Amino acid sequence: MKNKEIAALFERIADVLEIKGENIFRVNSYRKVARVLDEMTEDVAEVAKAGRLESIAGVGKGTAEKIVEYLDTGRMSKYEEVMKGFPPGLADMLDIPGMGPKTVALVWQKLGVVDLAGLEKAIADGKALGLPGMGEKKVANIQKGIALLRSRAGRLLLGVAFPLVQEILGRMRQAPGVRQIEAAGSLRRMKETIGDIDILVAAAEGKKIIEAFTKLPNVVEVLAAGDTKGSVRVGENKLQVDLRVVAEDEFGAALQYFTGSKAHNIRLRDLAKGKGLKVNEYGVFKGERKVAGRTEESVYEALGMLWTPPELREDRGEVEAAQAKKLPKLVTR
Repeated sequence: MKNKEIAALFERIADVLEIKGENIFRVNSYRKVARVLDEMTEDVAEVAKAGRLESIAGVGKGTAEKIVEYLDTGRMSKYEEVMKGFPPGLADMLDIPGMGPKTVALVWQKLGVVDLAGLEKAIADGKALGLPGMGEKKVANIQKGIALLRSRAGRLLLGVAFPLVQEILGRMRQAPGVRQIEAAGSLRRMKETIGDIDILVAAAEGKKIIEAFTKLPNVVEVLAAGDTKGSVRVGENKLQVDLRVVAEDEFGAALQYFTGSKAHNIRLRDLAKGKGLKVNEYGVFKGERKVAGRTEESVYEALGMLWTPPELREDRGEVEAAQAKKLPKLVTR
């Protein structure tokens, strides 16, 4: 389901508009849509297909068009418009406990702070203390929040990584030869923090796709560039992103494999073995014959399971539930 992805984009739009000082009613309208989408148990794509988007609380014609645009293209023009020219470090500061949009706007407008390093310096220099609403207790809480963020060294919060990845996916969808593209790994499982990003592309030929990937505008370092795999660092946080190009008939198996988790995949391998099958990133095999692999659904079906939402793939009972056709409905909030 794309509900949580779209909700995150609307929430970030609201955050940035509030930092910019836009009309609070407009800001709150985006927050309401984000909250409603986040809490929905029905797949928003199915609602859109049925032409019922405007029946969702807070969704008018304009918002419905934005949702359809994202579902169709993987991009949202409004999000790109709002983020254009906006210091990315400001939005990242929203992930510091104790820093809401009003506080971020305050330190930006009064002190010129545009990123975490600038905020730390403003606090160390004593410039933050004494700003409206910034007493000793507030500043101390922000320092604790920064320390908490720093303790997650090498990992980014989902809210920071997600928009970066959506921008990459949106640009790469325009690359010649791309048939399918999806993010995998812990980001697809919607984990709270992200170490690095795995992206999978289905295509007949990989070299030109890897070239396009390594030339994306937010790439700050190219780590590797082969015929079917490239690795780069992107953005101020230097998030590592790995992109793999696979054949179309392997895309589903690769997406399942690289989404993980490791524990979930081990359970699937054991289950396959018990059925006289082998499962890996290339497909499900009976001897030398491939029996599934083009889609994730076909992989799970070959193993006698329901397709399992990525958020549940942690080996915490979801394998047994999928075998028994009794997977719980995913609640996203």
